[in-house]
Amino acid sequence: MNPLPQSPLMAPPQPDYTYTGPEQVDYKDRQIHYERKKRHWQRWVFYVVLSVVFLAMTAYAVYIYSENTKLVNSITEANASLKITTQNLSDSEKQSLERQRKVAELEKSLADSQADLDKQTADLQKAGEDKTKLLSSYNDFKVSLGSSDANIYSFLINYGVGVTADNLIKIPLADYNLGGLDTDGDGLSDTIEVAIGTDASKSDSDGDGFSDRDELLAGYNALGEGKLPVDAAFVDLNRGSILIQVEQNQGAWYINPKDGKRYFLGNPAKALQAIEKL
Repeated sequence: MNPLPQSPLMAPPQPDYTYTGPEQVDYKDRQIHYERKKRHWQRWVFYVVLSVVFLAMTAYAVYIYSENTKLVNSITEANASLKITTQNLSDSEKQSLERQRKVAELEKSLADSQADLDKQTADLQKAGEDKTKLLSSYNDFKVSLGSSDANIYSFLINYGVGVTADNLIKIPLADYNLGGLDTDGDGLSDTIEVAIGTDASKSDSDGDGFSDRDELLAGYNALGEGKLPVDAAFVDLNRGSILIQVEQNQGAWYINPKDGKRYFLGNPAKALQAIEKL
């Protein structure tokens, strides 16, 4: 039969055999001292590691800031260089456009000069053809002229230049040698009206209310509307020349080099006399 358990209060005290001598107390102190030193060094190691990490992070932040600063400076310099390059390109483009404009103007000037040269060449060729026609006309009319008139007419043929009516009206008419027998009383002799082509029996050939003489001297067309097509280049080309009409009446004209106007010389017999008076 098992005995009943006893209450702890009823249990007899047990003897404590733990050694509590001086050696045991010194050992515990050493343990406590060791633990304190250990924890002390652990704290210092932690602080050192933390400081190293902080310094490393600070150095890394400074490095990142420095690199970012360099990058920003590089971007700024690149932008400045890009602006300069863009400005240079813009200036170059402007210069290129200016050169193109000057080249276009030069080409236009050359084209105009070539056109003027072609026109003058054509006029000279036409004058040569007109003179050839005039020589042929001279051979036809020589028989009907007296010896004196024939010599004068020969002089005009040799030194004169043939001209058509269309080219003759490009030279303004001078108020000279316009008188003589004047059937219509407009101030132009019948002889010059025949040479010009106006109606010798009407003072106003085109019926516009102005006399033939007034219209011609003012530079207007006496046979129609508008002004006569005066051509300064053609005038300059023929200054000092004797022009002889090849299409009708063989009228002789002298282009005065001083004023660039055409002076009517009349018929061959009076042509040299008219020239001597100029």
